[in-house]
Amino acid sequence: MKRWFLALSVLALAACEREAQVANSAAECQSLRDRDARIAACTTAAEDEQYSADVRAEALATRASLREEAGEVTPALRDYEAAQRLDADNVAALLGRGRILLASGQLDAAEPLLVRAQSDGPSADASEMLGQIALRRSQYQAALEHFDAALDAGRFPAAMAGRARAKQRTGDLDGATADYDAAVRMDGALAEARAGRCWLDLNQDRNLTRARSDADAAIAADPANVEGQLCRGVLHLREGAWADARASFDAVLAIEPGNPTALFGRGVARRRSGDNAGREDMNLARDFDRHIGATFDDMGVNTF
Repeated sequence: MKRWFLALSVLALAACEREAQVANSAAECQSLRDRDARIAACTTAAEDEQYSADVRAEALATRASLREEAGEVTPALRDYEAAQRLDADNVAALLGRGRILLASGQLDAAEPLLVRAQSDGPSADASEMLGQIALRRSQYQAALEHFDAALDAGRFPAAMAGRARAKQRTGDLDGATADYDAAVRMDGALAEARAGRCWLDLNQDRNLTRARSDADAAIAADPANVEGQLCRGVLHLREGAWADARASFDAVLAIEPGNPTALFGRGVARRRSGDNAGREDMNLARDFDRHIGATFDDMGVNTF
């Protein structure tokens, strides 16, 4: 009898320790500061079937966000998908999947996820991304409505920059300027706002000193920001800084090999610096866009 009682006591103690371990892994998944330790805790929680499905989904979504922040996009996407299989309405997973799909240009796949993320109420993040989708589809009124909804939730510089771009596309240049200015005040390192304002100033041939500063700030924040690199490249062409212009356009072409603005701009930089082979770049750009030369003329660039 005594042995039986002792055995039960040992089992009960082990169960208590197990419950404590489970509870700790769930809490640590959300609270630890060390990334690797946090991922380990999230993994423990996600794989432990003693947790409810929604708790395990939350652990997977948290691990996904940590991986996404580190640039591990594919593992993050798989974690978000796994989280949704456990809890189809997990908002973090819906937003995470939507964000990754949007970044890869899969607008039709991202859109229903973002709409679903708002099924229980407005989401500033979802509204901002839906605005980006509408903007890419040239649905400017819809984009403005989505960005307005995101801004109704409070301070949101990305939505402000998105609304500025939508206003710019509809010809509301004063409104676009005001929104870009506001976005930069909110977040001076927001590449989209800096690059957008650079192009706005460049196209209106005004405040080119600020335009150059904005281009530099956009690239410092995100060297892969194509709009920032293009704007700086055109400004370099206007200044006659051929080598600097070529460097900016080369940076774009490493990301988007067929970008006609970068090809034509690089061709101009090459020709103006004495490399007549730059004509090849210019001709390739014309194959993409036969009006590209006129576009550069409008931007104040002397192409010959």
